[in-house]
Amino acid sequence: MTEQTWCLSGQLPLKSAEKLEHVLETLADARGEFPPTLSYFDQPNSPLWRTEVYFAGTPDYGFINVMLQQAGLSDWDHDIAPVQDKDWVSESQKLLAPVSAGCFLVYGSHDKDKARVNAINLQIDAGQAFGTGKHETTAACLEALTNYATNISPKTVLDLGTGSGVLALAAHRLWPTACIVASDIDPIAIKVAAENVGINAGVSRTVGDSTGGIALLVAQGLDDPAFSHDSPFNLITANILAGPLIDMAADICAALAVGGDLVLSGLLNTQEKIVLDAYKARGLVSEGRIEKGDWLALILRKP
Repeated sequence: MTEQTWCLSGQLPLKSAEKLEHVLETLADARGEFPPTLSYFDQPNSPLWRTEVYFAGTPDYGFINVMLQQAGLSDWDHDIAPVQDKDWVSESQKLLAPVSAGCFLVYGSHDKDKARVNAINLQIDAGQAFGTGKHETTAACLEALTNYATNISPKTVLDLGTGSGVLALAAHRLWPTACIVASDIDPIAIKVAAENVGINAGVSRTVGDSTGGIALLVAQGLDDPAFSHDSPFNLITANILAGPLIDMAADICAALAVGGDLVLSGLLNTQEKIVLDAYKARGLVSEGRIEKGDWLALILRKP
């Protein structure tokens, strides 16, 4: 039986909402978890932004108290209540405007009419998976892929921790003949990614098939034998968390082909050195960074 979803909600100045988002993601990252979903949106004729934090289960009030204390919101007048019969992710997605990142425009089905002729349009509807294009880390990765568009032609691509499949789809649109593997530890994420491949008219393939397209794979790590069919990869994107990026550094570097490119994201600016050091220690060289607010993507190459 699925646990009841709960919502913490109230009104905040924009700066406070942004700080709350930063603290929430930092605390979740320290616990090695994906953060609860946070949405904030402006309200007509009000300087305050409606702010909502959704918990997929009974809230951990200790976690909430620490979150509010670190955000300087201990006295915030807010409500916490269960959400009744509501697709909370879809409702949150409806509040998001289309996101422009590099040559891509990412939008929900409710914004189909905002597709642009001069952009690579991706429809990523709300689902039970991380990554819609809104978050700074995803936008940074899309910009990195845009920068690669005219410089490389990868034959094999891995999107590690694919979530909604947005980065795999972006790579597919840039390099239609590439053999792409999109993997995630969460079967629900792979189901959502498969739906998004269909929505965006992507080509599906099976692991090991040399035909260009996207193969979806549920896997706990890169030691899964299924990866051997397409590895080593000419391009790897890994938009996960700083902790797993460090823990998986050896496996990710081994899966990257000589001369291959690597995009790492899901980390805060303050975590740059520790993550970068883990990959430099294994012979990779830094080729830049893309910063989005407090978050960034690291660009590396295997010489």
